[in-house]
Amino acid sequence: MIYTVRFFGVLAMVLGVQSGAPISLELPEGSEYGSALDAIHEKYGDRFPPSMWDRGKKMFSSGVLAFGDDGRFLPRTRSASLPKCGEIRFHLPLSGG
Repeated sequence: MIYTVRFFGVLAMVLGVQSGAPISLELPEGSEYGSALDAIHEKYGDRFPPSMWDRGKKMFSSGVLAFGDDGRFLPRTRSASLPKCGEIRFHLPLSGG
């Protein structure tokens, strides 16, 4: 199955992709969140600095936020279901005033 991910802001810049541009991942049918992370690791894992990506766990660090259906946070577990909307959006939190 084809699944879409989007990276925004600094994450996109680090990967060398346009912020918010759809990136298609080929995942096995019935995949979980961990399968999407594995595909991201395969495609981009060497580009992320350690502060953004844990290479051993093949997961984003706690500073990277993942959103799915209706803008809901995705749980930080590889066994979580993929959002039904067919897309995951990754952001870094920003502070400001």
